[in-house]
Amino acid sequence: MLFRAMLVFALSAFAVISASAADAAKKVPVKSARILVAYYSWSESGNTKYFAEQIQKATGGKLMEIKPKNAYPKDYNACLAQAQKEIRGGIHPELTNAPVDFKQYDVIFIGSPNWFGTIAPPAASFLASADLTGKTVIPFFTYGSGGMQNCERDAKKLAEKAAAVLPAKAIRGASVREADKEIADWIGSMLDISKEAEAGFYGFTLKSWDGKEVKTSDFKGKVVLVVNTATRCGFTPQYSRIEKLYKDYHDKGLEIIDIPCNQFGSQAPGSDEEIHTFCTSSYSTTFPQMTKSDVNGDKQIPLYKFLKAQKGTEGDIRWNFTKFVIDRKGDVVKRFEPAGSMDELESLIKSLL
Repeated sequence: MLFRAMLVFALSAFAVISASAADAAKKVPVKSARILVAYYSWSESGNTKYFAEQIQKATGGKLMEIKPKNAYPKDYNACLAQAQKEIRGGIHPELTNAPVDFKQYDVIFIGSPNWFGTIAPPAASFLASADLTGKTVIPFFTYGSGGMQNCERDAKKLAEKAAAVLPAKAIRGASVREADKEIADWIGSMLDISKEAEAGFYGFTLKSWDGKEVKTSDFKGKVVLVVNTATRCGFTPQYSRIEKLYKDYHDKGLEIIDIPCNQFGSQAPGSDEEIHTFCTSSYSTTFPQMTKSDVNGDKQIPLYKFLKAQKGTEGDIRWNFTKFVIDRKGDVVKRFEPAGSMDELESLIKSLL
């Protein structure tokens, strides 16, 4: 009996640990500068506005108030009468907000009061007109006594083009000013906004082949090509083309980070010094070369965890000479597989310079 009890306890503990690890893995990594917190609130001191402000404080994102062209009446009953008419008629009121450049954002919070069991018409207008392709949308609501009702469902319908709509949060308006921790915990369960994530590409420290510290923040304002290389691979001759890119465009703002990696067919044997000597003698390379590192698995360097988490560049590295292009703002623009066109790579680099 004692053994069975211990076994049950151990399995339960393992399940909790596994669930925690799974939850952590599901978090969306995002830079604070790539978060938009849009909300509609009827009054200047409204509950939804307060909710939005707490999200902004917790994430560091940009706060945006949604403003209808024709303001609702200041009398609350008259306001609700107008809103009810719009909801029943499926009317999306015109907004006065300047056009939003959605390319700047990866995560979009959308907030609204619960009006008649659904999202308020101005917030619905924002969602209906937003380019949410590839975005992560997170709705949040305040209510009087009815709870969330159909707010989350209707927000999901309006955000159907989004890559994902994460679980919404609804808080009673009378309680929202005592819910700061609850709001922070909700955000923390979904998003990974670590200091490293906030710094983005510029938050990493590498080590060069000769042991010197190299910070990615040293490359701010540059176009950067990151490539995992190997000295005994069928793609090894790409060293010549990469060196030519460096010579042709370094003075114009191109930097290259070479990460030798022995994970694919053991095709990068030898010490860091031996790899460096081979590259400089065989291909006359002059671009920065780092110490040999893993780019997949438990021992992968943090830079690669970041690179592979960006939209459009997801997934483990498949082979040597996979390339990532980072623009002058530190955004990962594109991933090129080893056999990808070098001419296309050069064209992209030229366009970013």
